[in-house]
Parts: sequence; structure tokens; C-alpha cells
Amino acid sequence: YQGEGGWKPQNYTGLCEKILAKSQTVAGFFLVQYAHLWQDHLDKLFDLYASGKLKVSLDPKKFVGVSSVPDAVEYLHSGKSIGKVVVCIDPSYARTAAKL
Repeated sequence: YQGEGGWKPQNYTGLCEKILAKSQTVAGFFLVQYAHLWQDHLDKLFDLYASGKLKVSLDPKKFVGVSSVPDAVEYLHSGKSIGKVVVCIDPSYARTAAKL
């Protein structure tokens, strides 16, 4: 990710201040670090989903744009969510169907 075509920092004006003001955290990891485990775990997840043992539920509340991240995190921590809370960073992407 540090190469010529890799990740480049972006300037999201005000996001850090909004997150800091609410004592929130944004965390993540690079999947590349776990590439050797990926296929086995994906197979297990798909088997659980296919057998009906794993249910996927998305919360109906919509959060759009980077500016809505603090609100989405607050909503998640409120206990009102009933599934995965999703923030759609790029609204044009939301119209694209997943190919699973």
C-alpha cells in the first residue's frame, strides 16, 4: 500500500475534530496481513450463510458521506441499531449490486 499506486492520504476537513469531540474511534486493518487465512475463513462464513446458521441484517437507517461517520458511530453505540450499520461514502456506489 506504500507503493506508487498505493494508498494516498486524504484531507477530510473536520472529521478528526468531530470524532475527537465524541471520544470516538475509527479502527481498521489491512487484509493483506491475513491473506494466508482469508480463503479458509471465507469458505467457513459462506457455508454458515448457505446453511442458514448465519443471518446478515443491515440496519435500515441510512448514513451517506464521510460527514455522517460520527453520527453512524453514535447511532451504533446508542443500542438502537438492529443490524450492521453502514456508511455509504460514495452515493453512486450504493446503486451498484453486489456480486456474491
